[in-house]
Amino acid sequence: MKPTIHINTMRTMLKSGERVSIKFWKDTGEIVVADDVICTSSYRHGNSFNIKFLNSGQFRKVKAISIFEINDLEVFI
Repeated sequence: MKPTIHINTMRTMLKSGERVSIKFWKDTGEIVVADDVICTSSYRHGNSFNIKFLNSGQFRKVKAISIFEINDLEVFI
């Protein structure tokens, strides 16, 4: 069984600006594995994060609720 953390702890980890690995669901249900990413900004009203993939330089907007794992820690609500 994987160790778990609360979604608020995940938000704090992302906002720290440190490199993290996350897993999240796309709108289609597909799982995206994002290794070595950083959060560049967050939006409390929209409950989302802008993340940057450090390997490719690509940016992506991810809803907080769709993130289910960060640094091999399962996220719960």
